Amino acid sequence: MTRLRRRFSLAILAIVLTGMFAALPASAAEESAQQNPVESPIGVVFEWLNFVIVFGALGYLLAKKAPPVFRARADQIAAGIQSAQAAKAEADRQLREAEAGLARLDGETAAMREAMKVDFEAEAQRLREAGRQEIEKIDRAADVEIAAARRATRLELRELAARLATASAAALLAQQMTPGRRAMLVQRFVDELPASGRGRVN
Repeated sequence: MTRLRRRFSLAILAIVLTGMFAALPASAAEESAQQNPVESPIGVVFEWLNFVIVFGALGYLLAKKAPPVFRARADQIAAGIQSAQAAKAEADRQLREAEAGLARLDGETAAMREAMKVDFEAEAQRLREAGRQEIEKIDRAADVEIAAARRATRLELRELAARLATASAAALLAQQMTPGRRAMLVQRFVDELPASGRGRVN
């Protein structure tokens, strides 16, 4: 800051001296002309001096006031850049997290799909096995019922056959039994009885 002021002061002094030395030869030649005081060398010097004073004051004000303003503005710009960088970094982080979440979601979806497929196949196998077992139970029950029906039918057929045979034998016996044969059968029966039993019959 001090070097800047020194350089600025030296530059103003150099401008003032240059203006004065440039105006001196012209003032000597023109003193006889009785010109306007503003156009005289002294007027030119005062104009330059006025310019230097105004320019110096402006330069001093700029040198004194501008750096804090520029520094504050630079700090604001730097803060804005840092906040923008932080926002960009946060956005990049969120984007990476979202991409990782999508990748994880794809993996989880594939795993869930595979698990559902395995569960579906296991359930289908279980249903097929349960259906097969149920069919076997029905087949066994049907076989038992058929066997019971066969036994009952056989018993009924045997009973019917026995009744038919008895009826047929009774009819045949009734046809073939004459009074003589009946007496002969009775006599044979009596002869085959023991002696004690025969005495009782007599």
